[in-house]
Amino acid sequence: MSAISIKGLTKKFGETTAVDAIDLRIESGELYFLLGPSGCGKTTLLRMIAGFIEPTGGTIHFGDKNVTHLPPNKRNAGMVFQSYALWPHMTVFDNVAYGLTVRKIPTPEKRERVLDALKAVRMQDFAARKPNQLSGGQQQRVALARALVIEPTVLLLDEPLSNLDAKLRLEMRSEILRLCSETKITTVYVTHDQKEALSMASRIAVMRLGKAMQVGEARELYERPNSRFVADFLGETNFISGTIESAEGNRATLDTPAGGLLSTVHHDDLPDGGNVTCSIRPEALKVVDQPAKQNNLTGKRVQTIYLGEVAQHLVELEDGTVVKSLELHPSHFGEVGDAMRLAVDPSDVVLLTD
Repeated sequence: MSAISIKGLTKKFGETTAVDAIDLRIESGELYFLLGPSGCGKTTLLRMIAGFIEPTGGTIHFGDKNVTHLPPNKRNAGMVFQSYALWPHMTVFDNVAYGLTVRKIPTPEKRERVLDALKAVRMQDFAARKPNQLSGGQQQRVALARALVIEPTVLLLDEPLSNLDAKLRLEMRSEILRLCSETKITTVYVTHDQKEALSMASRIAVMRLGKAMQVGEARELYERPNSRFVADFLGETNFISGTIESAEGNRATLDTPAGGLLSTVHHDDLPDGGNVTCSIRPEALKVVDQPAKQNNLTGKRVQTIYLGEVAQHLVELEDGTVVKSLELHPSHFGEVGDAMRLAVDPSDVVLLTD
């Protein structure tokens, strides 16, 4: 186990900056996610941590050891690739043993460590098979065993579940969580899948254009995003513009073109100037029969989609803004154009910095 410290890490490809002076601290034993859309720099950052890409600037430390310019084989990092990268002509046992063979580990110790690694991923009964005799999920388990068998300082996972179907992805999420909990290896996991990150991560760095836009625990990022990008990328949300009418302590009242006043409980300094944008998650926007004490919005029904345990309502507000509301145990049905009343708790109205 080892913490990872990244300071000012930068990578340029010609005139393009793929990773832009990132500072991150990944604590020992964390399952840390780099999350973002394609082209945000997350895989480039992971490959610099692994040693496959030379940084343009900045430093990487594993614990107290500066590994910035060390080759991959000197970092003791286990890597699991998106494509699994298993040797098709080797058995499962030999694939897992490969890293130990390169390190010239004695045969008795090598056999014991390989069998222990296969047992950890529940693949000990498949040691004699070739990769093409395995399912995608089984191949992924072998790739994990190969990374774990070298007893790495850090474990690096590059979109490891992207080639699996939905059911296998869920199963492998549980397996990776179990392995990380049991081994307590510091793990960095790259993905563009928000649900994957929210359901698994100790902490998440949301990336955009080579920068870490916000770092925090899953619930913090989802409930208190600091920007329009983070709010929009981490699940669905409604954006409503407004003007700050009054502010006192950690409470503010906004005048909105969408109709009515919105009260919010904010946790940071208010943005400069009076104009703001707020984010309201669909599940926080309730359909009500009677006006709430505060934060009432009225509009007309655009669409209702019944999904069994939940209904998705689209409502057009007074200024033409269309918002989405999710109603659990739905009971509000009607025709397109019907009047609808919505309400939201002040703590669920999040002021954004951009």
